Amino acid sequence: MRLLNGTLGMGRRMAVSRMTDTCKITRVGSKSLNEGTGTYTPSVVTVFTGACRIKSGSGVSQGDAGSELVVVSQVELHLPVTAVGVLPGDVVEVTGSLTRADQVGRVFKVVAAFDGSQTTALRYRVEVADGR
Repeated sequence: MRLLNGTLGMGRRMAVSRMTDTCKITRVGSKSLNEGTGTYTPSVVTVFTGACRIKSGSGVSQGDAGSELVVVSQVELHLPVTAVGVLPGDVVEVTGSLTRADQVGRVFKVVAAFDGSQTTALRYRVEVADGR
């Protein structure tokens, strides 16, 4: 336990202090049948709401979607180590940003988690395809 009170604890507090964005992470839950319309409506489950950090990654690729050029950027999502249950396929929406107001409303998809036991933050590879 000394490790959490020492260097690792300090690193985790520093990591959270750099999380100047806020995010809402959701996933599609169970689907219910609307008998009136005959269609299924998925429920949306909120997995996490709170402090986060979106950090630029090094991966950018271009592709065609019909007649439009689409740029797919890979970036990192950082969450406090107390955040649990985030899975690949979850949707991340930036709900606030202290330093980049233009990021509010951006949506990312969780691709994979970076593993480690003595980490200062939970890190996920996310991607966005928005033509930017």
